[in-house]
Amino acid sequence: MKKILMGVIPILIIAGLGVGVWKSCKHDLNPHYLDNDAVQLDSLLYSPDSSKAVVYYTLDVGARGLRQYQTLLRKGDFDDKLTRFSLPPELVIQKWRSNDTLEVIYDEYEAYAKGGQITDLPLEKDTLERNGVSILLKERVVRKKYRIGQ
Repeated sequence: MKKILMGVIPILIIAGLGVGVWKSCKHDLNPHYLDNDAVQLDSLLYSPDSSKAVVYYTLDVGARGLRQYQTLLRKGDFDDKLTRFSLPPELVIQKWRSNDTLEVIYDEYEAYAKGGQITDLPLEKDTLERNGVSILLKERVVRKKYRIGQ
C-alpha cells in the first residue's frame, strides 16, 4: 500500500502543476484598459466626424510576448474595457465609408500573424454590426492551400 501511495503522490503533483500552467496560459491576466502599463496605443483611425475610432493597440502578455489587437470604440467607450467591442484580426480595416460604416477585407491568415482572438461576430456574413457601426466586408481573401509533395 505504501509503494502505491508513493507512486500516486508524484503523479498527482505533476497533474496539478500541469493544470495550473494550462489555466494560467489560457487566460489573459492583464486587463485591456488604456491606463494599464502593459497596453501600448499604436494608432487610431477616426470616422469622418471623429465620433468613433478603430483603436489599434499592443498588449504585453508576459512570457507569451506582445499581441496586437483592434477594437471599435465611440468617444464614450475610451474609459471602458477595450475588449468589449474588439474586432477579430481577420478583418483588415480599409477605410471609413461614412460616419457609421466601416469597410474591411476578410483575410483568415491575419489571425496567424497577430495571434488568434475569440470574437462573437458571425464572420460568414457580408455585413456585420459592432458598437452601432455597420462593417461591410468588401472582399474575402482566399489563398490556395498546398500539400507537401504536390
